Amino acid sequence: MESILTPPSSFCFDKNASDANNIHDKWMKWKRSYEIYSKACEINKKSLEIQVNILLHVVGEQCREILDQLPEKCTTVENIWKKLDEQFKTKRNVTVERHRFFIRDHRDNETIEQYVFELGKLAQNCEFRDLHDELIKDRLVCGVSSAAIRERLLTEDDLSLKKAMDICRAAVASRTYSEKIKPEREDMHNVHQVKQMQNHIALVKSKISSSRGQIRSQVPDDAAKFERWSGGRGDRAESRCQRAAGPRERPLPTRGRGASQWRSVAGSNNQCSYCGIVHKKFECPAYGQKCARCLRMNHFARVCGVNYIEDSDDKDSEASG
Repeated sequence: MESILTPPSSFCFDKNASDANNIHDKWMKWKRSYEIYSKACEINKKSLEIQVNILLHVVGEQCREILDQLPEKCTTVENIWKKLDEQFKTKRNVTVERHRFFIRDHRDNETIEQYVFELGKLAQNCEFRDLHDELIKDRLVCGVSSAAIRERLLTEDDLSLKKAMDICRAAVASRTYSEKIKPEREDMHNVHQVKQMQNHIALVKSKISSSRGQIRSQVPDDAAKFERWSGGRGDRAESRCQRAAGPRERPLPTRGRGASQWRSVAGSNNQCSYCGIVHKKFECPAYGQKCARCLRMNHFARVCGVNYIEDSDDKDSEASG
């Protein structure tokens, strides 16, 4: 069996190390490892001499030098353990060890199990005896990083170490689940806000469309009201507005010698009341000309409304006759 299992490495230490407690802890760990190896390989069933030589071989050269300097030679395994324990054993300051225990707080990214495990390791050197678990529980309550978990632990009666750890595990699991579903809730809230905004925009658009329809429907009604109010004088009212907006226009003569002088343009029947012909907009030939009949500006005598040409001719003929 010993050929299958690998024995622990040789125990090495720094002779000039100032921290004796650290050397003692390392020695106790190595001793525990060798005891497990010895039981697994059934070394205790071998002869006493073989057991001693296996231990001296595995323990390493530094420990063999310590044993060789002793006045008496170690012939049993128990004697070897006793001499080496005396060599590496240090007198512990219990006050210092308890101070280390009571100032150990829960660290970031450290689980509750890891925290309690570290407290247990520190408590081994504090000589708490029967108060071992109780003081670890109290240190857990005081040192846990979450104030909410601490408040929950303080409300419990007859709190034990096991119960305190169960409460901490449940609180951590609940917080982890809450942090997991928080982004999902935020996404759902954002989607709800987007839908509300879309519904609001659709409602505003529908109101605008309906208001435009009402305006269009009111336009014929307003025209009818105006027609009723004017008493059928809509055209006359419109002509009055036109006369007020621009220069005063005179009606064109429809008979007599001047009527043969009107000319028209194909596709149009609008004749200028200032010159008597059809022309493009802003191209009236009478603009800037003086009327030979009334001596006023911007119209010709043939369209002047003071006295028509045909009237004066008729009067002259009657006088001569």
